[in-house]
Amino acid sequence: MIHTDFYELFRRTLVVVVSPHPDDSVLGAGGLICRLTDRDSWARKFGDSGQDQPAVYTLVMTSGSRGIDDEYLRKAELERIRSRDPALADYVLNKPRQGNPDAELEKRLVEIRTEIRRAESQAEAKELGVRESAFLELKGIYYDHTISAEDRNCAREHVLRLRDRHPTYSLLFLVAHRDDMHPVHKLSTQLIVDIAEQDLRWASTAIWQYESPWITFSPHQVEYVVPFDKNAMETKVRAMSMHRSQEYRTRYSDVARYSAQMRAETFPELLGGFGQGQSGYQWDYIEAFQELRPVRVLHMSGD
Repeated sequence: MIHTDFYELFRRTLVVVVSPHPDDSVLGAGGLICRLTDRDSWARKFGDSGQDQPAVYTLVMTSGSRGIDDEYLRKAELERIRSRDPALADYVLNKPRQGNPDAELEKRLVEIRTEIRRAESQAEAKELGVRESAFLELKGIYYDHTISAEDRNCAREHVLRLRDRHPTYSLLFLVAHRDDMHPVHKLSTQLIVDIAEQDLRWASTAIWQYESPWITFSPHQVEYVVPFDKNAMETKVRAMSMHRSQEYRTRYSDVARYSAQMRAETFPELLGGFGQGQSGYQWDYIEAFQELRPVRVLHMSGD
């Protein structure tokens, strides 16, 4: 749907952007986040108090440490590693491509990789203007592809803490699509659904699924279209560029730009009817979302 008033839809809303890996938040919802954190636009609508503006937070569910390969460490991080741990730097530089790795040194490398991705995530959050970004490092989801009790308790604690900060706000989660092929994406979303059902009882709570490079919506699946302008797109690209370790492998900032532009070019015709022109909609970029709703059980009287 195209909501007639973006600001009324998100007014006094607690928005929790759930990022399975450190860069999924900006990839899937960076444009929407930019609009939600644009203080000037909200001030023009409701005044300078800021009390009506949404409160935007990110929850980074896993460390994403496995997303940094040795080649990146050798080319971009070797001197920094050497300043802290010369033996580890030598190991990275001379590490055989095959053979048995050194378990202790590999453990130290995981710590380095996690630090890198945490710093990239914090830089993204600063660029997008979110209030706070929590780096949860859930290990069950990430390493075992199962939601552990520790994972559940950690995520639940953070969500309920945010809920307590804004008790009068409605709550919106932005999550990866539950049909995403990546198991970490699927499990992260399932964990949030569990919290919405078991702890929040869906009270004043909604969940929107965002797209990713690995799953895009068919036209009939799209329920919310969020347009954003070139300034917001540049902010989204800068935020994505903070993830240098990922941009080294794949230019996700370009992927994000082209995807948002393609949507903006094709959706007006879809909304107006194929072959019927632009139907009055002219956008620079858009992101698309689909709401994930609870299952309702309707009991028969007397059952």
